[in-house]
Amino acid sequence: MTYIYDLMLNFNQELYEFYEWETQDKIYHIKKIYLIKIDSKAYNDILNNKVIFNDEFMLNIFNKCEYFDDKKTKLIPYCVLITDTYRVVAIMMDKNAQIIKYSSLLLDEEEDVLEVSDHLPKVKLDYKIIDKRINNNLTRKEKNLIKYIRKDLNNSFKNKDINKLKFLYYEFFNKENNNIVEIYNSLINSLNNINEKHYNLYNLIKLSLTKNV
Repeated sequence: MTYIYDLMLNFNQELYEFYEWETQDKIYHIKKIYLIKIDSKAYNDILNNKVIFNDEFMLNIFNKCEYFDDKKTKLIPYCVLITDTYRVVAIMMDKNAQIIKYSSLLLDEEEDVLEVSDHLPKVKLDYKIIDKRINNNLTRKEKNLIKYIRKDLNNSFKNKDINKLKFLYYEFFNKENNNIVEIYNSLINSLNNINEKHYNLYNLIKLSLTKNV
């Protein structure tokens, strides 16, 4: 392990590439953070599964990550960079040794870190896979779109806004349906495969909300 200094990280429950970062995100200006080089199998295991790390690893990284906050230095208890020399990601763990957040790096900073990693020995991490992570390869914009539409459909169904649901169904499927349960289920299930129609649905929902203000 070695320290990397002066990075910008954006931690979220999902891993977003740097070009998906948004202005309202909390960006951590990292003062220093451990970099750990592992093999590609371990890297893939950690990114694609829910894992739990052993106590020795957690003890070794405890309070080793520092960041600037209003000109003060603060600590992130369990946080490291992992790399397989081809990719790098920051992971934040809770006290139970499970990953709770991820961060990509800015492009130029990622290149610098990968260059450093070429000269590091590989470390064998002791971890246990406890479950599979759901990775649907959706962009952050698509995930937010699904969340927004799902929330509105749930509210409309709960509030028995029948006319609105019938209208949205017609606009999306280009046919009429008077069965509200079927309408709701069809629209909800459609969110499993996002396409251009969902962007139109999103705009229609926002327009309807604006009219009701």
